[in-house]
Amino acid sequence: MEILSPRYTDKSNILQNLSEPANLTLVWQCCLRGNEIEVSFGTKQYGSYSLLTEPYCEICAFPGVITTECSWHSDDYGFERIYAMGKYISSRTAEGWNDLLSKHIRGLKRYPSYSEPLGKAMSLCVRKRYTELAESDCLVPVPKHPDEMTNGYNQAQKLTEVVSGILGLPIRNSLAKLKATKMKRFSSRVSRKAGVKGLYALTGDSTLRGRDVVLIDDVTTSGSTASECGQTLLNAGAKTVNVLVAGRDVFVD
Repeated sequence: MEILSPRYTDKSNILQNLSEPANLTLVWQCCLRGNEIEVSFGTKQYGSYSLLTEPYCEICAFPGVITTECSWHSDDYGFERIYAMGKYISSRTAEGWNDLLSKHIRGLKRYPSYSEPLGKAMSLCVRKRYTELAESDCLVPVPKHPDEMTNGYNQAQKLTEVVSGILGLPIRNSLAKLKATKMKRFSSRVSRKAGVKGLYALTGDSTLRGRDVVLIDDVTTSGSTASECGQTLLNAGAKTVNVLVAGRDVFVD
């Protein structure tokens, strides 16, 4: 059993359904038990993140199908594999409304403090399940355009900072998003793929030649963003690109 317990330091953004802690030294704890990661804050148990379980595709992490029978990654490019902690389930369903991992992923869009339990849990997955990722050279967060950061931060950046602090892998902010987009307006997988073409570019922090890179995001749906970001990193000389996400959304065309 391994427990990770980051110190809660962001007092200005208290999580939904969490009152202001009286003891400001309380910490988030994540404990791996079988196919779940138990999540608690101080002495309060919040529940568990359900981890991705077989069968699932070992290329795009699509659940419920073996790799050789999965058609969801047929048009993916730019990366070797997507590693997902668990499933992201829409709040439009009862399962998604009650699922703790999905709740925290949604919460991260409004409250950066959700990056603490999510990032710690992702790090546990790397240490215990996806150990090959621990041998990578650096972490690269999927970027947002400044106009998209209405709450003043990028979820992927926050997750990357937590994971970097635990695994000891450096962060390279090597990507920039050239314009703001809303992926929800792309109604199909095909339109999502087309919508990201040429959307990402390298920044000055692009010392990637010969390096094994882990691209980090909160959720993957169609693989569109991961493909375009990954290809941009490969074009910069990265040796390999793998993707690590908190949740694997099930996108239905």
